Amino acid sequence: MPFVEILSAALGLLGALLLATRSRFAGWAFVAWFASNIGWIVFGADNQHWFFIAQQAGFTVTSLLGIWQWLVKPQQLRRAQASQVPAEPRMDAARAKAVLRLIGFPGYTFLLVGNFIGATYLQATFHAPCNLSGGRPVRQTTRKWQLSAHITPSELVQTALKCVLTSLEHEAREQFIYRGKPIFGPHFDVERLVELCEQGDTALEVRS
Repeated sequence: MPFVEILSAALGLLGALLLATRSRFAGWAFVAWFASNIGWIVFGADNQHWFFIAQQAGFTVTSLLGIWQWLVKPQQLRRAQASQVPAEPRMDAARAKAVLRLIGFPGYTFLLVGNFIGATYLQATFHAPCNLSGGRPVRQTTRKWQLSAHITPSELVQTALKCVLTSLEHEAREQFIYRGKPIFGPHFDVERLVELCEQGDTALEVRS
C-alpha cells in the first residue's frame, strides 16, 4: 500500500506541473489526476477513510470532465472541421489571373475565359502572319484549355506551358512543307483522314 500512496502523490504533482507549465501536454494533467484519484480511493478504502474516499470520488468526476474538455472534445472538433474542408482548394478568377500575370513567353499573352462558375478556359494570343495568306502580323489565338475549379497554381502554370508547346507545334505543322504542301498540317478534316486510312496499302509507303 505504501507504493500506491507514493504513486498517487507523484501523479498528483505531475498533473499540477503539466497544467502549471501550460504546455501542449497540459491536458494530460487530468489523465494524471484521474490515475491519482483512483490510487487515493484504493488507499482510502484500505484504511477506511470514508470521507477521503468521497472527496477523491468527486475529484475523479472533475478529472473525467477535464479529460473531456481538454482532450476528447478538441479532438472531435478537429475531426469535424477536417471533414468540412473540401478535398481540394477551389480556384477563383482573381487568383488564376494573378498566376497568369506571372507567366511569360515571348509574344504570348495568357487570358482567362470564364470565372470558374461555368465552363472556364485558358487561352493565349499572339501576333503572327497567316501561314496561308501571309501579309502583316495579325492577332491569333490558341486553342482553349478547359480548367477545373480545383486546379492548383502549379497545374495552371503547367497548362500554360502545354498551351505554348501545342501552339508552337501547330505553327510548325503549318509551316513544314513537302513539295510545296503542308502535309502534316493541323487542319485536315478527320473524316478525310479516315478515308485515306481506308484505302489500305495504296495509301501506305511500301518498304522494300
